[in-house]
Amino acid sequence: MTAKQIQMSVLIQDLCLAFIINSAATILNGGFTDFWSYFAGMFQAFSINYIAGLMIPVEKIGSGIAGGIGLKPGKFAHKVVRVFVINAIFVTIISFTIALINAGPVPEIFSIWISTYPILHLVGFLASLLLDKPCAELAKVLID
Repeated sequence: MTAKQIQMSVLIQDLCLAFIINSAATILNGGFTDFWSYFAGMFQAFSINYIAGLMIPVEKIGSGIAGGIGLKPGKFAHKVVRVFVINAIFVTIISFTIALINAGPVPEIFSIWISTYPILHLVGFLASLLLDKPCAELAKVLID
């Protein structure tokens, strides 16, 4: 894939994950109350995710860890570890930042955040595994 195709794939995946993670977080926090709160949460999740992706070389980190433990690029085990690490970085940043936005810098912020983090990480990890290839294929079609 070209650099532009990779960027497009990341953008598409970020949009999909913002929808999925925001939906899961909304359900975990009592369900949908109104469209605008949901939409604002999705926009926040996407913005945080995309900005973090521009600042942190998550692909290099994920691939480096997978390769560092002896896994070969292109193999499923490499993909699982790479996606797990990337997802851990993004879900940690997104979920903690959204917790801060919603609850403020209160003393119990860690317990507020950690109450949903494991489930959000699992949801994000599974979604990322499933979205990795389709997003890359769509990016190749969109940017030829």
